[in-house]
Amino acid sequence: MAKKVLTPEEVQAKMEKKSEKRKLFFGTFTKALAFFLAIAMAYSLATIAFTPATAPAATGSVQGGSAGGGSSDSGDDLDAIFGDSGSASTGGDSSTGGDSTTGGDSTTGGDATTGGDSGSASTGGQQSSNQPTKADVAKALNDATAKAAKASYNWTRSAKFTKDINVGSITSFLDKTIKDVDPNADLNSVVGGFLGIKKDPLSATVTNGKLPAEGMGDAKYLLKAMTLTANDIYDFRVNGNTYQVQINTTTNPDKNSAWAHASNDYLTFAEVNESIAGALGSSSIVKVEENGSQATYKKILITAVIENGKLTNLKYSYTFDATLKIKVIIGSATGTGAAEMNAEYSNFKY
Repeated sequence: MAKKVLTPEEVQAKMEKKSEKRKLFFGTFTKALAFFLAIAMAYSLATIAFTPATAPAATGSVQGGSAGGGSSDSGDDLDAIFGDSGSASTGGDSSTGGDSTTGGDSTTGGDATTGGDSGSASTGGQQSSNQPTKADVAKALNDATAKAAKASYNWTRSAKFTKDINVGSITSFLDKTIKDVDPNADLNSVVGGFLGIKKDPLSATVTNGKLPAEGMGDAKYLLKAMTLTANDIYDFRVNGNTYQVQINTTTNPDKNSAWAHASNDYLTFAEVNESIAGALGSSSIVKVEENGSQATYKKILITAVIENGKLTNLKYSYTFDATLKIKVIIGSATGTGAAEMNAEYSNFKY
């Protein structure tokens, strides 16, 4: 039987149908891949590809003022961001292999000093009896945010990549695949969409602490009633009604980790793989292999203004880096990337 000869119109229709199927597949593929890569970048300094020239990062289980095994988030960060104001500080051992200064201006050769400006509580575990403790600070934040989480407020969030996403040898392949679907998109912009990294800051007005809130989109950005403990706090300073707190570096966070006690603004590998499976099916051609993957949230800084027990303003910032072991249909690769995040809650109405 002779093969049917298609008319030019039928040939064109057949080609267009194949093209639409191809675009649909690659569109779903790249979005799912972006989601799992999402954890592989957003909050700054990558652990393998972009290893910082500092001591290894501490995990969320680190206790006290000094991170076990060393922390890359030491007193230098507090001095640079909080300023040398001579305000109260009780960070325990705020030095991790480098020079550390207290609120004063006296230092010793790499060790925390107690001989600085008398306006600052000493480090090294020594605290003035009239200075607040980590437990005091945790309670103040927990009590204030418990009320504020139910209030109405304004929210803004900005983020940017500090290192482009790198998936090794398949980076260019992924970029080309994405551009075939959307010429104006690339790997950074697609992954950034999952992480709230966009050209312009995000903003929303939240009513009674609930969604919907146009411009926010994800409930993880809502202000959380914090459940901080003293062990979650690496260092802090209190100046009047202003609390400046550094949370312990958190690696592969879950609901019991230090950063999760302060915010839901994080992702887990399980969430990423669930999203991929939802998009591509349980036998997904894209998957993050949790064994060999790592996401680290560091330089987590919270500044809260509490007046008469009520939160009037809260800001947090953190950097994120990750190394993901990615399994895709064309093989395996390691994805890395880095970014930094900033968020603010203001104009509270109780």
